[in-house]
Amino acid sequence: MSLSDAFLREQLHGLGYREVEQVAIGMQGAVFRLGGGLVAKIWFHAGEGELRTLGELYAALDGRLPYRTPRVLELHRPGAYWVSVEEELPGVPLHAVAPQFGEVDWERMRDCVVEVVEAVAQVEAPAVLRRTTVLDEPDPFRPEGVSWSDALSGLVRRRVARFGDQLSPVIDNFEAKIENLLVLLSDLKEPETRLVHGDVTAGNILVDENLRPVTLLDFGLLTMPGDPVFEAAATATVIDLWSPRAREIEAAFDKSFATHLGYDPHLLLTYRCAYSLIISNAHDEDPYNRDTHVPLTAGLFNSPQVTTLLTR
Repeated sequence: MSLSDAFLREQLHGLGYREVEQVAIGMQGAVFRLGGGLVAKIWFHAGEGELRTLGELYAALDGRLPYRTPRVLELHRPGAYWVSVEEELPGVPLHAVAPQFGEVDWERMRDCVVEVVEAVAQVEAPAVLRRTTVLDEPDPFRPEGVSWSDALSGLVRRRVARFGDQLSPVIDNFEAKIENLLVLLSDLKEPETRLVHGDVTAGNILVDENLRPVTLLDFGLLTMPGDPVFEAAATATVIDLWSPRAREIEAAFDKSFATHLGYDPHLLLTYRCAYSLIISNAHDEDPYNRDTHVPLTAGLFNSPQVTTLLTR
């Protein structure tokens, strides 16, 4: 079922906000400008407990990045969905002003994204992240005492168990590739635990007129305590997810991550496989019925580089 704009506006009218403007829509919810320096986010799936924990996370991150981050000022349930009222943050979405891949000055866009990923990698994961969930899962992703490898492998196993029937028909040698990926994940060295945003998209980075990042939005979808290299691998994929040149874009970012941050290209590709499996069905419950990521995951897993990586 697709939600109408009028229906969403009614949720805000119930809070006394009559003149509202929709400014963004995503899998997690819809954002409306309320005026007076405030915005409201209507959450399509999140419940009260999850949102209060997210509010704790935002409070724990306040001032720890060189960019502005959200803060939950109020939490209401005026109708079918929970609504958070937040301060409107500065900047415009990177995707609205950045050059496309292959255009003149695209490297400025790349450098902006790499700068954000590098900054997030410096933040020690706050304690509240041990209680946070990811996607639509009911339990915390990585409770205290659970290793990064076990947490990530467990998530991959659960997603494959739920959605493997959609993935296996379109991924060559699916079972063997999954088995080999899990072996690679089990062999990971335990990294220093850092903040992983998990959804560093060109819509979640807000920039100034010089294409410099000023705000980072929308923690919570896949935010976790983990390895910064996973963040980089995920970002290179999701930054222009639907582009027909996705593999080229990933390669360009990987080169920059290797050069500037010292990240291992082999590990980036391993993490990219895990990330693509994790998000392949992330839109299944999207009320706007947007496209599944399954074909994109299949494209990655059937690519020569991944076939080589996961063939033993």
